[in-house]
Amino acid sequence: MAEGKGTIVLVHGAWFGGWVWRDVARLLRAEGFDVTTPTMSGLGERRHQLGPEIGLSTHVEDIVSHIEMEDLRDVTLVGWSYGGMVANGVLTRIKDRIRTLVYFDAFDPKDGESLADIVNSPLSQRARDLEQAGQPLPPPNLTRQWNVTDEALLAKCADRVGPHPAKTMTEPVKGFHERPQGVNYVYVWCGANPASVFAPFYERAGKDPQFAFAERLPHDHVVALTDPPVVAEVIAKAARL
Repeated sequence: MAEGKGTIVLVHGAWFGGWVWRDVARLLRAEGFDVTTPTMSGLGERRHQLGPEIGLSTHVEDIVSHIEMEDLRDVTLVGWSYGGMVANGVLTRIKDRIRTLVYFDAFDPKDGESLADIVNSPLSQRARDLEQAGQPLPPPNLTRQWNVTDEALLAKCADRVGPHPAKTMTEPVKGFHERPQGVNYVYVWCGANPASVFAPFYERAGKDPQFAFAERLPHDHVVALTDPPVVAEVIAKAARL
């Protein structure tokens, strides 16, 4: 059983919702951890709230409010993918409540950077154009983008993966001038694709003495759905720091 160190808060990525963590959370709870899986505004079961006003700061507020309202402390905060953008924003607000921050195949932005700035691809300009038009960013093709081929999983995702508010991609992280001391940092990279946009963050973390460890998994980006035990194992390792 786990040693009962605080609560694990799992933050999902773009287009998904808290549901993406269901099997991972079940495994972690079976190990004795307290786990929450909040869904951010406009996504998952909150998709009816989708609107052009939702930005990165909205999602930061979602997670900050969740942690404060539940009065969670000694939190292991796990940000997956876009969730890393949110996690850094949360850390600037309530760092005294965070014991460990896990970037799980996630963006790790510096102050003033937006996701569109980091990616610097056609997706970036599309996000900017859609924001100007007040439209959300359509979900990606999971097979083409992340090699999801299981028919049952694709069917499950088809009903749940939805449009993402474009402003979250263009709004920069604010106040993250340096990595706060007194927090454990972990980076987990899903390195099945060596050219992944997350590779530089993994490499940077591996050279940063503030990181407790940086680990590479031989999986694709949506491993929380394709191999939940692997994800639960590495998160549990981080939560025991």
